[in-house]
Amino acid sequence: MDDRLRALLREDLEELEAYVPVKPLDVLAAEIGLPIGQLVKLDANENLYGPIPEIREAVERADLHIYPDPGQTELRRAIAGYAGVTPEQVVAGQGADDLIDIILRLARPEFIVDCPPTFGMYRFLGKINGAIVIDVPRRPAFEVDFAGIEVAVEMMGATVIFLTSPNNPTGNLLPPEQLAELLKLNALIVVDEAYVEFSGGTLTGFLAEAPNLILLRTFSKWAALAGLRVGYALCHPDLAAAMMAIKQPYNVSVTADVAARTAIEHKARIFESVRALIAERDRMAARVASLGWLKPYPSAANFVLFQVEGRPASDVAAALRKRGVLIRHYARPGLENVIRISAGRPEDTDRLVAALKEIA
Repeated sequence: MDDRLRALLREDLEELEAYVPVKPLDVLAAEIGLPIGQLVKLDANENLYGPIPEIREAVERADLHIYPDPGQTELRRAIAGYAGVTPEQVVAGQGADDLIDIILRLARPEFIVDCPPTFGMYRFLGKINGAIVIDVPRRPAFEVDFAGIEVAVEMMGATVIFLTSPNNPTGNLLPPEQLAELLKLNALIVVDEAYVEFSGGTLTGFLAEAPNLILLRTFSKWAALAGLRVGYALCHPDLAAAMMAIKQPYNVSVTADVAARTAIEHKARIFESVRALIAERDRMAARVASLGWLKPYPSAANFVLFQVEGRPASDVAAALRKRGVLIRHYARPGLENVIRISAGRPEDTDRLVAALKEIA
């Protein structure tokens, strides 16, 4: 970096490990050299059935020349009805990432707890906000190490703990009894429920008695609105009020607001695709496992983590990519030689299995 710039910028961010996001289809098609129509996108846990027509029609009718409601009045009311809470317990954001950043700016923790392997944005945004990240690695079956988290809080002073249920990329749930123990700690417990619609269970029942609990959710996965970036937090009204006070005034766009409320209004129809994805997740896991060299881990989300046997996972991911099948490969501790594959439509699974057979 230029020396003059270095003197003006934060030194601690020079060593920041960048978060690696997935790329859009047009960029990937150009890189691979295949038409977009020939790509099978199973790398980002998206709902490949796409938004229902009612959402597209509602967005087309939206008043794009008017600023969105900074108080998120109608959106918070709709989300509250959907999640079974009060509007005063809801804060919406530009995706869950925005809400993670708001929480960190509000709490300004010196230390946070991350439980790898898990979603990389907790560590990334924690460091951007100047926090020291204490890693408490998950146990062999990817369950949370409660004793390790307790030490991080009571001995090292961590005040924000990030967890995910179902966990990404491992797919396992946080047991309610373990959350009950975690909530006794003197820390904010942030549980990311991005995949709750696929798991059949939520932890909202703890909100009434736990002022230090924040649940994060998104419309990206179940409602097929990843491109609009709209998520929300559920928490104690006092905590929600504090988050509302420091958020960017117009952090949820008009189109995202309208699309999210329309998704809730037509949730019964959207859940047809959710159920289809759950069924396809199980079908995909069984078909891939039948090949004999990919071992699936149990998953309560819309993806499956596979242990690759007998060959490098990186080679498998690269070979699939050449064939236009996009999956996620990780090269980090706790995820040695694994790949994550999103649930798609039946034709996506068929393309995936055919490509894996070619590789074998």
